[in-house]
Amino acid sequence: MNTGMKAENITFLWARLIIEECLRNGIRVFCISSGSRSTPLAYALAQASTTHNHLEIIHCADERAAAFYALGYARAQRIPAALICTSGTAVANYLPAIVEAAQDAVPMLVLTADRPPELLDTGANQAIKQHAIFGEYVRWYFDMPCPNEAISPAFVLSTISHACFRAVNTPSGAVHINCQFRERPPSQQEMPAQETIPVSYMKPLQHWLQHTFPFTRSPEHHTVPTAATIHTIAQILASAKFPLLAVGRLGSREERDAVMQCAYMWRVPIVADIASGLRLHDIPNTVTYFDQILLHAESLEAVKPDVVLHIGGSFVSKRLRQWFAALQARQYILLDETPFRHDPNHQVTMRVQSHIPSAMNMLYKAANSFHTESDLAVQAFHLSQGIEEHLEKYLAKALEDDHDISEITAAMLVSKHIPSEHGLFLSNSMPIRDMDMFGLTQHESGYIHVGTNRGASGIDGILATASGFALGVQQPVTLMIGDLALIHDINSTLLAAKNPVPLIIIAINNNGGGIFSFLPIAKEKNVSEEAFERFWGTPHNVAFDGIAHFAGLLYEMPRTTREFATAYKQALANATSDSPQSTLLEIQTNRQNNVEAHKQLQSEIISLLRG
Repeated sequence: MNTGMKAENITFLWARLIIEECLRNGIRVFCISSGSRSTPLAYALAQASTTHNHLEIIHCADERAAAFYALGYARAQRIPAALICTSGTAVANYLPAIVEAAQDAVPMLVLTADRPPELLDTGANQAIKQHAIFGEYVRWYFDMPCPNEAISPAFVLSTISHACFRAVNTPSGAVHINCQFRERPPSQQEMPAQETIPVSYMKPLQHWLQHTFPFTRSPEHHTVPTAATIHTIAQILASAKFPLLAVGRLGSREERDAVMQCAYMWRVPIVADIASGLRLHDIPNTVTYFDQILLHAESLEAVKPDVVLHIGGSFVSKRLRQWFAALQARQYILLDETPFRHDPNHQVTMRVQSHIPSAMNMLYKAANSFHTESDLAVQAFHLSQGIEEHLEKYLAKALEDDHDISEITAAMLVSKHIPSEHGLFLSNSMPIRDMDMFGLTQHESGYIHVGTNRGASGIDGILATASGFALGVQQPVTLMIGDLALIHDINSTLLAAKNPVPLIIIAINNNGGGIFSFLPIAKEKNVSEEAFERFWGTPHNVAFDGIAHFAGLLYEMPRTTREFATAYKQALANATSDSPQSTLLEIQTNRQNNVEAHKQLQSEIISLLRG
C-alpha cells in the first residue's frame, strides 16, 4: 500500500485502509452498486484495482442481486465476498441474501455507507436508520464512526480484521460494517479533497505498511471432537444392528471424500441428499434412489436402522424425513460444523459440532478398534442395491425414445450429460426435488459442484446466486430454475450474460407456480379452478426469448428429449469455447400434465417395487 498518505483527505484515507485490510484478509471479490455516499469506498476500490491483479470487481445495478451474487460465490469458495452500497433503501435490499447466509452459515462482508449521525431523524435525503438494520441475521455488527483524526488508524484496521474473522469463524455468516461518511464541503470537491493530515497520524501503522499481512492475523481454526466423543460414536456404530449414514448438505469436496472413506471403512450404507455432492455419483455403499424406494415402504421392511449418523445439513426429501420420524431409532447422532439444530423431528440424541473432515478421519481410524455385531446393514444394502438396479434401468428407459421434454426428463438428461467438475445449481420448489428424485448417477469418477439456497428455501435471487457460484467454482454452471423464480430475478440475466464464468440457464416454464398443483389446495372442493389459478397458479403468460435477447444470452427452446440433449450439449460447448457465452434454454411444460406425469411414474415405480 502506498505510504504517502499524509496529505490525503481523512475520509478517503479510512476508505483505503478498509479496502486494503479486506484484501489482506483474503477477500478478492467485491460486489459494488453505484451510489454517492459510498464514493470513498468505491474510489478506494478503484485505486486498489490498479495495483492488485487478483481483484475481481462485480458491478451490480441492483443491490439485492449483488448480495445474492456474493452469497453464491461464498457457497463455492467458503471465502466471503465484500458488498459495497450507498445509504438508504440500497442497504435494505441486502436483507434476503443475508437471511439465507445466516440460515446456511455462508460468510459475507457487508460494507454499507451511511449518513452522519447529525442527519438522522431530520428529514435529510436518503437517510434511514441503518443501525443494526439486519437484526439477528448477521454474526456481528459495528457502526464505523465518521472518519476523524482523533481516532487511531489502527482502530480501522483492527475492526475490519475482526469483521473478516467473524464472517468465517464458525458459525460463519454475514458481518455488517456501517460506515458513516460526512459529505465534503463545497470548497473540497476535487477527488480526493486535499487536507493536511499530520505525519504522526500514520505512525501506529509503520509495521503494517512495511508488510502485506493483515493488521490482526487469525490463523485458521477448526472445532474438532475429543477422542472420547469419537470413541463413543464408534461404540454406538459398532453395537448397532443396522447403522445408517444420512448425509445432508456438504460444503466441499474434502467433506464428501472424508464421508465416503469413513462409510466404506465402517461398511455403513449411505442415503445422500442432492446437495451432499454424493447423490449423482455411483459411489459404493450409497442408496441413490431412496426417495423412490420409500414410495413403497414395504420394500424396506428389512431395513430399519437402529442408529442414524446424520452428517451435515438437512434434507430435501420429505419422504426421508417422515421415514426417520417413523423409525424412532434408538440413537440419532447429528454431526455438523455449525451449532444449528437440524432436528425438525426432535429425535437427535447426540449432537456433535465439528469440522466434518476432521471428525470423519478420526472416526475412520477408530474403525480398526471395533467389530460390528451384525451384517444386517450390509445384507439390507445389497437388497436395496438390487432394487436400485431395477429402478435405474426403468428410469433410463424414459430417455430411449424421442418424445416431448418434461420436467422429469430434463432433470434426468442434465444429470446424464453434465461434465465432471462443472457446477450444478438447483432452484427451490420443483427443480431441486426433481433432481433429488430422478437424477441419474454418473458412473465415471469425478465431482459435480452442487449449489442450492436451502437455508431459507426462497425463490428470490436464484440466478444471481448461481452467477456468483460460477465465479467461485471457476467452471461453467448449469442452473435449473422455474419460471417464477426467473421472473423474480429477471434483472440478474444481465449479470449472467456478463459473468466472468458462463452459465447454462434451463428455465422450466409451466406458466406459473408448478409446485402448488401438487399440494392439497389444488384438490380442495371449495376452491374453484379460477380461484386456484388466481391465488396459487399465478399464470404470467411470458416466454423467455425476449428476455434472453434483452440480456444478450444465447437462446434455444427444445421441445423433445432429443432436441434438449442436443441443445444442452451445444450450450456446454458454447460455455467452454475460446469465447465463452451463457445460454438460456427454455422448456415449456404444462402444470397439470406435469402432476399427472409424476403420479404415473410413481405409480409404476410402486408396481415395480411390489414385484
